[in-house]
Amino acid sequence: MNKKIKLYTILIILVSSFSNAQVTTLAGDYKIIDIGGNGGGDYTKNLILLHEMYNGTLIHMNNAVGIITAFRGTAAASGRMNILEINSSSSYNITSGIIKSFDNNGIWALKTCIYNGKKYLAVDVPYSAAYHNWGFKFSGWTVSTAENMKSIAYQINGVAVNTNILSDIQDFTVNMNETHQVNNFFILGNKVGIGTTAPDEKLTVKGKIHTQEVKVDLLGPLVPDYVFNDNYKLKSLKEVEDYIKINNHLPDIPSAEEIEKNGLMLAEMNMNLLKKIEELTLYSIEQNKKIEHLQKQNEKLLDIEQRLLKIEINSK
Repeated sequence: MNKKIKLYTILIILVSSFSNAQVTTLAGDYKIIDIGGNGGGDYTKNLILLHEMYNGTLIHMNNAVGIITAFRGTAAASGRMNILEINSSSSYNITSGIIKSFDNNGIWALKTCIYNGKKYLAVDVPYSAAYHNWGFKFSGWTVSTAENMKSIAYQINGVAVNTNILSDIQDFTVNMNETHQVNNFFILGNKVGIGTTAPDEKLTVKGKIHTQEVKVDLLGPLVPDYVFNDNYKLKSLKEVEDYIKINNHLPDIPSAEEIEKNGLMLAEMNMNLLKKIEELTLYSIEQNKKIEHLQKQNEKLLDIEQRLLKIEINSK
């Protein structure tokens, strides 16, 4: 009797350990999958294995095209919502993948890893100390030659776990394009980041921008036309020279250290440079007047010199 009870208990444990991913097939390979939890509760980081991928041996078609949802929320706990749209495939020796996420906590990331000796395309679930108590659900078209939509924890309370079956977690370089061919494209958001997940302005770009033209709207008072007003006090060149000797940069222009620390405000800098150009124009006009005055004086001296020369010649 005791042997029967023990055997029955072992069967229950085995069944429960392999039933965390419940699959409902709707048509062909279009499925709804209850992936289960993160494998550790709070303070757990986990991957979701999407499908097997090429790792030196040609493989049949694998794919994951659909949506993963991850939720948390109870009357006694804060809510979390992390939604991931996946488009990925691996067949023959080519793997392609792209993701798009919607969330109020953390960011999904495509990864590759080795699990039980096979290579997988996976997603790193957005981490928070509070776990997704409702688990993970997938709906879409998916098939895998090995594990398919399986959650596996890789860290709990800061300690690595499952290292005997999970290893070599690496970033996957996204290699698919997303195109929006529309009349107008509106982003009604607070901040937009390109190449960064921490934008600090309406648009933050980490990298270079290539464009044909940039239009900057400016308020009238910012444009330094006041330099040409009669009451504008233009520094003397001696004052500018003394300032440069002390500060090692032009007046009204930030130093290299300030730019390195605070960045360069393009509109403000352009207006300051325009102001310097206008001041240089005034200096040039002033210098030109002095040159003209000297030229007239020089002409008078030449005239006097020629007259004296004539007088000298006539007197001989």
